[in-house]
Amino acid sequence: MSHPIVIIGASHAGITCAEKLRQYGYAGEIVMMDSVQGMPYQRPPLSKTYLSADAEAEDGFYLRPQSWFDSQNITLMTGTKAASIDTDNSQIHISDGQTIQYQKLVLATGAVPRKLPDEMQQLDGVALLRTVDDARQIKRCLTDGLNGQIISSAVIVGGGYIGLEIAASLKKMQIEVHLVEMSDRVLARVASPPLSAYCQQLHQGHGVRLNIAEGLKAINAANGQVDSVSLTSGQIIEAQLVIVGIGVVPDTVLAEDAGLNVDNGILVSQEYVTSHPDIYAIGDVARAPEHAPVRVESVHHAQFSATIAAAHICEAQPGRVEAWWFWSDQYDVKFQLAGLLPSGENSLVHITRTGRKENSLSVWSFDDGRLVSVEAANDAQAYMVGKYCLEQQISPDMDSLADAGFDLKSLMKR
Repeated sequence: MSHPIVIIGASHAGITCAEKLRQYGYAGEIVMMDSVQGMPYQRPPLSKTYLSADAEAEDGFYLRPQSWFDSQNITLMTGTKAASIDTDNSQIHISDGQTIQYQKLVLATGAVPRKLPDEMQQLDGVALLRTVDDARQIKRCLTDGLNGQIISSAVIVGGGYIGLEIAASLKKMQIEVHLVEMSDRVLARVASPPLSAYCQQLHQGHGVRLNIAEGLKAINAANGQVDSVSLTSGQIIEAQLVIVGIGVVPDTVLAEDAGLNVDNGILVSQEYVTSHPDIYAIGDVARAPEHAPVRVESVHHAQFSATIAAAHICEAQPGRVEAWWFWSDQYDVKFQLAGLLPSGENSLVHITRTGRKENSLSVWSFDDGRLVSVEAANDAQAYMVGKYCLEQQISPDMDSLADAGFDLKSLMKR
């Protein structure tokens, strides 16, 4: 009897991998484990609709119900932490003392949030948002208060997409929101300057108080509970809740201890195979230089990497490759993004187009004349055309694109 394929991590990447293994014809045993107790949740809604949803609606946020695991003959072990990997004997040692043998191992351990120093992070009223348990804690604070105190003001540390999505969710709940970002603009690491400017205006228009190019000096507390924060400029903001969203780091502890090659993520081949031939890494924890110059954190990469790994295990063909895509919902604006912006943005040319809908636009970014990214806000047509151009390696003429009368759809007729 052959040993199972074991998947460590039951988020988007892990579940997609299990699903694709079955679709590609693997009929053997699949064991999936996750350190978080309970059914696996979709992660993107945790910073958006989940925070204001009724408790009775929680099962609507499941990635898959228990019946799916049963029908696919997949053993799901939640609240189960892998302690170490014995690569010589193809075994996983569980923290409770169990040992599981594997024929192939897939690491979908994801990433963990960066934290503030312990003296700040451990205060009552300071929260992270990565797991459903984190989201539940924040929701309880917002709905029930904190130690009998109603939350009327919150500070969000970090101006990435997660921080902006949380800001939008809290404003809908009539919470006063202050956002603190050390860079000179929001989304500095992942978006073009024109899209950053759009986002800043969007949030300011909804009453979010932006503190750009500001650092967090201290979180002040009374009896161990947050009551204000001090910024590096000397400004003091009264608040009962601080939500930290300053990025994540790949969870590579298991891989490092097992001797796998790690460098800002688990290094993998084009097929998402690690430096050990029987171990794969997928999702946020994986860095695949043959697919992207940076480690990609997105649902698309989770699904893409899982599909590639499952196909390689089953010796199947994974299908067509899409351009990298991302999305975000903030207030009534849907952001859709395709492609990757290079880290050195000084050489980039950005062309901004106004969309057909009110408050819509798209930003087309070029590197040495080559289209590398399209960012759309409430402009589905621009996103679809831009994604098509990226996949077909079409770089529109920049002068034509800058003309407001230029018909984007003509790019798809080539």
